[in-house]
Amino acid sequence: MKVCIIGCGAIGSLFAAHLGRLEDVEVWAYDPSKVHVDAINQNGLRLTGLSDIVVPVNARTDAKQIPECEFGIIAAKTLHTRPAMEATAPIFRDGAVCFVQNGIGNEEIIAEYVPRVILV
Repeated sequence: MKVCIIGCGAIGSLFAAHLGRLEDVEVWAYDPSKVHVDAINQNGLRLTGLSDIVVPVNARTDAKQIPECEFGIIAAKTLHTRPAMEATAPIFRDGAVCFVQNGIGNEEIIAEYVPRVILV
């Protein structure tokens, strides 16, 4: 299964790192920070704390470089929901997106761009 994490900050990285440990999941990440994306691609995504792991994640600042994915998790800040979904919508043409964001209105924005929205 291909999964794309949209917004690979603290929460997005948590999901990406744990999903990246699974053998049957290919993890992609979309984030606008080139410095962050370059570091992930060069060093892997490192999670420390209760778990201390480093996993490979395919990170990109250009969503056109990400293949279609069956599942997405959007962890971007609420004010970035619309631009993030505009950029990544083609990735989820036949997929579903779950949002793990604070704030209101995210579900409606995401639903404008993808066929299925999963509420947590």
